[in-house]
Amino acid sequence: MRWLLLATLLIGCGPGPIRAPEDQRGASAPRAETPERIRVRRLLVAYAGAEGASSEITRTREEARERAELLAGMAREPNASFVQLVSSYGDLPPDYDDRNTVRILARGSDSWPDAIEEEALRLDVGGVTQPIETPAGFVVVRREQDPTEQTTGPTQVGARHILIAFRGARQASPEVTRSREEALSLARQIASSARDEANDWTELHAEYSDEPNSPPGGDLGLFGRGQMVPSFERAAFALEVGQVSDPVESPFGFHIIQRTQ
Repeated sequence: MRWLLLATLLIGCGPGPIRAPEDQRGASAPRAETPERIRVRRLLVAYAGAEGASSEITRTREEARERAELLAGMAREPNASFVQLVSSYGDLPPDYDDRNTVRILARGSDSWPDAIEEEALRLDVGGVTQPIETPAGFVVVRREQDPTEQTTGPTQVGARHILIAFRGARQASPEVTRSREEALSLARQIASSARDEANDWTELHAEYSDEPNSPPGGDLGLFGRGQMVPSFERAAFALEVGQVSDPVESPFGFHIIQRTQ
């Protein structure tokens, strides 16, 4: 139903819990060194008067911005097809038709505006940027998996987690008033307590976790790669069975993760 509603809203704009893709721009967790080259797809929303815009495009700049923000949100929905969004709602770029093409974005290349390069190189695989304004219109970029990268380790793990939210985090209750710094400090204390066998994980979860509609003990069961937000997935798959992570940040807050299987 949500997709139908969003599609209806898009048509009106003009022609044409944890298990969700991460909004990379909103996350501020420590990251590995950014890559020099990545594979991306591009979605363009043009407006009347933009560089290379078709004469058939009559939407205003503000209408284009709203449309691009809606599409970026749709692209982050579970099981969303970015290819389908580009094909159904993207406008033809002025350089060449890459609506169904994976492109290479390299640091320092003249092929991409600096603003797109800066934002895209921060993405994890599967991450989607906020709309970025360019002379051609508003661009949304998704980072794609590089088929040459070999994935090692298990294909599935089981894990449970305790979520410590902070004010402004995604889906945080209005009752959550702690700052990000306060949340991180509390999450570190809970991680330390969770490693102490004298403490019961279920009790810690019941006392501290801020996850809405959390399963008992925060137990997520078995899940495969690509099902969790990237920062959560990286941490969970790196743990040994029984091991408890340091606080892991995602747009939802800080997670203390224990691998169970």
